[in-house]
Amino acid sequence: MQPAELGWGTHEKWMPPSARRHEKGCQAAIFLMQPGADTRLYSWCPTPGPQFAWLVTHNESISIADYFTVGEGAQPDYRPTCHYAYHPANNAVLSLIEMFGSGKPQEKHHILDEAEIVNGKDELGVLLFGHAKNAYWYGSQLSIEETRALAPYQNATGLQVTSAVLAGMVWALENPNAGIVEADEMDFARCLEVQKPYLGPVKGYYTDWTPLQGRPGLFPEDIDPEDPWQFRNILVHPAA
Repeated sequence: MQPAELGWGTHEKWMPPSARRHEKGCQAAIFLMQPGADTRLYSWCPTPGPQFAWLVTHNESISIADYFTVGEGAQPDYRPTCHYAYHPANNAVLSLIEMFGSGKPQEKHHILDEAEIVNGKDELGVLLFGHAKNAYWYGSQLSIEETRALAPYQNATGLQVTSAVLAGMVWALENPNAGIVEADEMDFARCLEVQKPYLGPVKGYYTDWTPLQGRPGLFPEDIDPEDPWQFRNILVHPAA
């Protein structure tokens, strides 16, 4: 139910009408006056291919944009757009529809257990786009079967996340004098070395997909046909 929030790049030519800037902080991000769980994006993953995802607030969306900023404030020399795009399991999508239809969160929460998660996998990675080779996805493709073999009573998403916690603990023990650091400042190679035994296949995929694929469709759309990777084309929003 938090506002959708994302790192905001210097290449963007258009800002959503509902966008607002933060009054304090590094100015690397914007937020939208709408919940992340009801904010859809065009995105891509190796198994499903093109898909809708939801723009969920995530720390890395801001910290990565801030980390790669050249300059300062709301108008730096360079900053990338960075956002989190997540498509949960079908039952979770139905739960979101039910929640927004009723106008309030469900009173009873239910976490799926061993018997209820029958199959599937969680593809957790980064989609790096807008470069000379168009777009590249790199990440973990961990199945529920592999998860249970590695760590009983876990699920794929849980193991991907807790493996990062483990890596952070190992890094902290090995660097006791580092002080307070962002995850982006840590040694990613060392962290992956700790995590990889728990991530299943870790692979990279190039794709020729862009958010302009098949658009505009049957109805007019507010898109930028000259620059595929504008956030204007990625955010699902009404036609102008």
